[in-house]
Amino acid sequence: MTQSGVKFDPSINAYFNALIRETGGWSWHPRQREFVFSHPESCSSLHVPCHFRSLGGRHMLGAGLLLDDGEGPQPIPFREAVAWTLTLPSLRGLSSRVTRESFRYRVQRSEENLQVARAYRTECVSPDDILPRRFIDSEQALVNGHSIHPCPKDRGNMSQEEASAFAPEYAGEFPLIWYSVEAASLQCHESTDSTLDRAVDALLRHESAPIRAAAAEARANGHRVIPCHPFQHRHWQAHPDLKALQANGQLRSLGLGAVPWQATSSLRGIWSDEADWMLKFSLSVRITNSLRHLQPKEAVRGPALADLIRTPPAARWQARHPGFTVLAEPVAAAIRSPAGQPLAETTLVFRTNPFQGADADHCELLASLLQDDPATGLSRLGTCLQARHAGEAGARAWFHAYLEHVVKPLLDAQGNLGLLFGAHQQNLILKLDDDFQPVAAWFRDCQGTGFSALAHQRFGPALKATIADSDNELPDTLAVPLFCYYLFINSTFNVITSLAAAGLCPEQTLWQQLRQWLQQRLAESPADPGALHYLLDSPTLHAKNNFLCSLRALNENTLEDLEAIYHPMPNPLVTIRQAHTRERKTHDAAIFAH
Repeated sequence: MTQSGVKFDPSINAYFNALIRETGGWSWHPRQREFVFSHPESCSSLHVPCHFRSLGGRHMLGAGLLLDDGEGPQPIPFREAVAWTLTLPSLRGLSSRVTRESFRYRVQRSEENLQVARAYRTECVSPDDILPRRFIDSEQALVNGHSIHPCPKDRGNMSQEEASAFAPEYAGEFPLIWYSVEAASLQCHESTDSTLDRAVDALLRHESAPIRAAAAEARANGHRVIPCHPFQHRHWQAHPDLKALQANGQLRSLGLGAVPWQATSSLRGIWSDEADWMLKFSLSVRITNSLRHLQPKEAVRGPALADLIRTPPAARWQARHPGFTVLAEPVAAAIRSPAGQPLAETTLVFRTNPFQGADADHCELLASLLQDDPATGLSRLGTCLQARHAGEAGARAWFHAYLEHVVKPLLDAQGNLGLLFGAHQQNLILKLDDDFQPVAAWFRDCQGTGFSALAHQRFGPALKATIADSDNELPDTLAVPLFCYYLFINSTFNVITSLAAAGLCPEQTLWQQLRQWLQQRLAESPADPGALHYLLDSPTLHAKNNFLCSLRALNENTLEDLEAIYHPMPNPLVTIRQAHTRERKTHDAAIFAH
């Protein structure tokens, strides 16, 4: 069990959890409580200590790595351990020398970036910081990044100076840069009751007089006005197609705004307490598995979903879950090249902003709640419940509230509407009461939505307009594993790990609780029980190949075959059922023998 004072290294944990989950060649030594990787060629072995092993696959690993080259285990620094793992035949066979070297450099940069950020913030979870946070404070508290990824804080070509200005962990404020675009050179996607111009007007009302005047003049000359992220501004200035538009007077920079904006946890999504909209931009920077460009097909999804969510079937779903809200993205835009094609580097999405003033209080990002603090080895969730002396009953109550307010609406949408939300930790925001209990939730990121075959039955002709050009209708064989990866493996399983690793409740108790809760959902006879059967009965579940995707330098956003970046992992819900069955048989046999 992880206790206060245990040395914890986020880079080691993220790297080796990904490696353990996705590859073989390791063994578990329960007495020593360590994972051991064996090199078949050099006969050396790498020992990774583990303070808490989870059935969900996110283990609490120690920082004291050891390498045994035949003369006994000796301490080895993280970077040398990474280099050693890249000599394993299994990884060499999946990569080239060039991609391995690039990968090693990305891991190193990620570690360096995390060290700088942590030094800046000094700590992630303070023992005294146990009250629910404001929205933006929780967003910017996500310092470690993805908890199962070899290079979660690599930011590609973004310099440290730029990161200090624009990355969420530094909590900087920055203004927008405003542009005008000839109307014919701007592609817009708008829902039925929203327009780009009205959305822009809502932002301009708070801007400086010079920007408002420049915008009015531009519109009078047949241009439309859009904001640009200051990081992306220099890429726009250097892009050949955009330079051509500027030379022809079709694209103009109007100057720097005055309203302060801040990055949310996703970097390219930004927020201002003065704005009715949050904004999501394409940014020309590679983070985790993708270059952060919003593709044209993704820009279609928000406005189309905003219309679909108002249809009677979706309205009935929302009425069943009044505390669950999908943050609408009814407007998107992109600049067209001189040839008329939308440029992915310029895509912009408007997202509703309910987190203003007092409404931003007690709103916490799930990923920040589950993030492990190097100072304690515990998550914020675990720390805050410990401070309230929650114990097993409190942990089970918190988990039940999470299941009811977060998971239940999303399962209902999948099982009864065929509507799939990519609900990973960074897409879920929880409303917490004064006792730190979940009472409501929001889902964000309409680009991460999809539809199964059931959606055609539920929405009929309305769905055709929604899926046109959006490329997010998935065959059920793919829809179920992807949906379950995000909502369960990425989010819910990690809730269980955080509660159990804090010593609040035995992990097997929480797995049993989840299994029973899912069986209750199955008893409600959803139209499509595929996800429930998959979770309850499949021996394996499919998790994303974050390690191998990074090792092979794949861009997740542009992959044609998404199944290629997923791998099977043991299903803890089946494992716990089998263990329970064995225990009952042993118990019954003992009674019979007696």
